[in-house]
Amino acid sequence: MSKSKKIALWSSLSVFFVLALAAGIGLHTLGRMVGGKHGGIREGIAGIGGVFQPKEGFPGQDKLQIVCMGIDDNWTNSDVVYTAQARTDTLFVLTLDLNTKKATMLSIPRDTYAHIVGTKNDWHFKINAAYETGGPARTVATVNEFLGTTANHYLVLNIDSTKKMVDALGGVDVAVEHPMHYHDKWGHLSIDLQPGQQHLGGDDAVGFARYRHPDAGKRPTPEDGDERRMYRQHLLLRAMVDRAKSFANVTQAPHLVDVAMGTVRTDLTRQQLFDLAAIFKGVQQDDIQTASLPGDDFRGPGGAWLYRIRPDVAHAYADWLVKGDESAARRLVPVIVQNGTSVPGLAGRAVAQLKALGYTDVTNGGNAPHPRLQMASATQRAAPARTALLDTGVANKAAPQDIAALLGLEATVTARRPVQPNKVGWTPPPTVTVTLGQDYAAIAKTTVAQGADSAAPQRGAASVN
Repeated sequence: MSKSKKIALWSSLSVFFVLALAAGIGLHTLGRMVGGKHGGIREGIAGIGGVFQPKEGFPGQDKLQIVCMGIDDNWTNSDVVYTAQARTDTLFVLTLDLNTKKATMLSIPRDTYAHIVGTKNDWHFKINAAYETGGPARTVATVNEFLGTTANHYLVLNIDSTKKMVDALGGVDVAVEHPMHYHDKWGHLSIDLQPGQQHLGGDDAVGFARYRHPDAGKRPTPEDGDERRMYRQHLLLRAMVDRAKSFANVTQAPHLVDVAMGTVRTDLTRQQLFDLAAIFKGVQQDDIQTASLPGDDFRGPGGAWLYRIRPDVAHAYADWLVKGDESAARRLVPVIVQNGTSVPGLAGRAVAQLKALGYTDVTNGGNAPHPRLQMASATQRAAPARTALLDTGVANKAAPQDIAALLGLEATVTARRPVQPNKVGWTPPPTVTVTLGQDYAAIAKTTVAQGADSAAPQRGAASVN
């Protein structure tokens, strides 16, 4: 048997490429340009004066769940590429809401320890082995069992997807946060990226998305590891959507569509992809919610490094991003509550309140730190007038506003400052820190007073001790 060298490649999502392309170029123009040659967007936007109903392409469906797979490649000693026994280097569930026109993308780390559906002896191993042993069908079944979902579509991206689409767009703009240098002649990979805003062509975009660790013998960097790689993949996806939406050269439309269609294997028809383009013609970055399943590395059977994700965490993410249960996001946001006032017990009150309303990971952080000059006595502390919330990068960006609303606060000081990864690419778990101010103290005082009034015996009534 000849030696082979497996390499990892993340491939961007062609369906988003098509959606964004339609948004940027205009559906009527796109319909005229591709309608005659390829059967077009519902026969060229249903003809002159016709009524175009793209949802007809998905009868009885309001939401699509698509399992997207980016497969790795192998090279023989003769430098010939082949895909036999390939594994999914990238795996995520794309959910498209056909009514709200919102999209979510939930990434599953490739080394996630899972039951591989349909294998002998109840095999448990890395989830990316599902494709190797059973192709798209087994991968979809394994993902559905792992997340408790009902995805019924798939999309497989080939080795050149990202490069071809980025080049077809004339490059994309991304912010490189840390240096990335890695060279693998056998694996056809050369990455040399410096920090700063960069305009990347196809090859560099592939390197941006694939980087996992530096050259042998070099120091670790903050970009190392799968966690940061998935983060950069999401950045690249968003950059491609923006670039496609702003692509001005209408004459390139047929070529761009052909590039997108030629880089995927899917059970969705060409017409259905165009229907999705029509439905999502106004897609914006804020309409795309992305997240990756968090977990921990561990040594598995045979010494293999695996990734453990708690079932309750996986199901909470699936409930939120795949099934659309917004309240499930509360189970995923760690919250620390600090008392910024001199009113005793205020943090404990807020902790109990948030836990009762669905936030399961809430910690009492005690008294908030105060400047030295204000530490002479508790009564001299200058409590902030408004409660402040600091988000250090939680998956649900709406969490601070949700927390403030649950606490009854109308105006807060809110900031989002994501924590940076350390030198080996590990990022501390993000949280929302709530520093209670005088506004919450006033709410608590009013509530206590109202409770006392309602509990007071009416005149003439007997008092029970």
